[in-house]
Amino acid sequence: AATAAAATVSGVPATLASQTSAEKKISNLQERTGPAVLMLAAAYLLIRLTGSKGMMALVFLMQVGMYYESTSVVGDFNNKEGKIDGIDSFGLQKWWWFATAVMLTSGRKMISDATSLSMDRMNLITFGMSSLSLVGAVIQLAMVSSDVAEDIYRSYLGKVACCHFSLLFLVGQSSFWIRTIKDYGLIWVLFPALLVVVNDTMAYVFGVLLGKHKLLPRLSPKKTVEGFVGAGLSTLAVAAPLLRRMAEKDSVADLGKHALMLALYVSLVSPFGGFLASAVKRAHGAKDFGTLIPGHG
Repeated sequence: AATAAAATVSGVPATLASQTSAEKKISNLQERTGPAVLMLAAAYLLIRLTGSKGMMALVFLMQVGMYYESTSVVGDFNNKEGKIDGIDSFGLQKWWWFATAVMLTSGRKMISDATSLSMDRMNLITFGMSSLSLVGAVIQLAMVSSDVAEDIYRSYLGKVACCHFSLLFLVGQSSFWIRTIKDYGLIWVLFPALLVVVNDTMAYVFGVLLGKHKLLPRLSPKKTVEGFVGAGLSTLAVAAPLLRRMAEKDSVADLGKHALMLALYVSLVSPFGGFLASAVKRAHGAKDFGTLIPGHG
């Protein structure tokens, strides 16, 4: 009886369960591969046709998309939970905060460079936007006249925290890509981005082929130690040759050191952005942030 029980998994024969698991992994790989290839091809064409300006525009569009998706996950969860939402202008405020964050990071410098407005003027405008954000939020709270005002305050402040969390981790950090392109050149954004692609791809490959030990099962059950280590070694292996190839026309000293440091960062730190995203999704009962790109939610 014990042998028969061991040969079955939840009432399904072990051989059949193994086949089903393998088919599911292959199907998932196929779903991820097509959109990934299309995204890389589209990015390549954009850079070839428009250069640095096109890349900066792409980064801005990514900021808009990331902010929208991350805040929508929390908003959808609150709606499902039936949480009170008594402030109708929250949607406008949310995007005002986004515009203010963009101005605080890369926007004011870009506008100053593209127009006759001085940086002093742009700093004043940005300070005004930031001040209006605070004053507007407080006025909105003061205008609430309801028997459940405390619940409305709690719901509103929770969404405010979510928006500013997204601005800090997504918009704030990605704004450095724009400054990097302007100050050091396109290669120093493309190279780390390609390393992330290599790391993510190899983590999936090693995880599917060798994965047995869960890395952070509570946050991201599909991530494995084998995938994490295999991805790190793969990223380190390709970093120096890739950077030398990309920077062959540039006179940059110590390319090997630059490649090693960026590969270490991508291997040891970047995956934790994905783990954090998984925590946000799990906390709000969402499988993906969005459905625009199949397999890459």
